[in-house]
Amino acid sequence: MATDYNQLLCEKMQKEFDNLIEKFKSKEPAEILKHTYELTIKEDFLSECSLMELEPAKAKALYLCKHPLDRLYNDWLKSDVNYMDMVRDSIDSSVNRAVKEMKARQKESR
Repeated sequence: MATDYNQLLCEKMQKEFDNLIEKFKSKEPAEILKHTYELTIKEDFLSECSLMELEPAKAKALYLCKHPLDRLYNDWLKSDVNYMDMVRDSIDSSVNRAVKEMKARQKESR
């Protein structure tokens, strides 16, 4: 039977996240606030881990990293992906839908 590296990876990342949460439980609120972005992004990676199925070789490669969640987070910080661009795109999409809904209501009220 083949080793399920996706499952092992998710478990390892969960343990890494749980250890991080435990570490922050002893910190002052101001210190915790400094790390909310990191916690949020790492939690997002953890959530996605349980939903996706990596190719076995890719899951194994990430699993063999000492701290895969830290690895993902640090690579995220270095990536070209701009979180604020995604936030702006989301706002723009929502505003466009709101405008369409408003126009539809205006047409109905005529």
